Amino acid sequence: MKSKILLLLAVFMATNAFALKITNYTTQSSGALQNVTVAFDDLGKSAKVRCVIRMNGDPVGMTEETIKGVGTLNIFIAGGTPDATNPECMEIE
Repeated sequence: MKSKILLLLAVFMATNAFALKITNYTTQSSGALQNVTVAFDDLGKSAKVRCVIRMNGDPVGMTEETIKGVGTLNIFIAGGTPDATNPECMEIE
C-alpha cells in the first residue's frame, strides 16, 4: 500500500513538473526589463501564469498574465538589478 501511494505521488509530481516550463529568459536596460517566455506542454492550454524574478534569493519583481500555449511575460524592475537574477514561473488558479 505504501509503495502505491509513493508511486501515485511521484506520477502526480512528474505530471505537474513538466506542465509549464521557461523556454527563454532575457534582460535589458541593466536588468530593468525582464522578459520570460513560458510554454505549456499542451499548446492548446490556456491558464494564468505567475513569474517571479529573484535576486540573491529574494523576490524583486513579479507579474501575472493569462497565456495560451506559449507567452512572454514582461516584468519591469525600477532601478534595474545589479546582481544576477533568476525567474520562477508557475500556473496559478
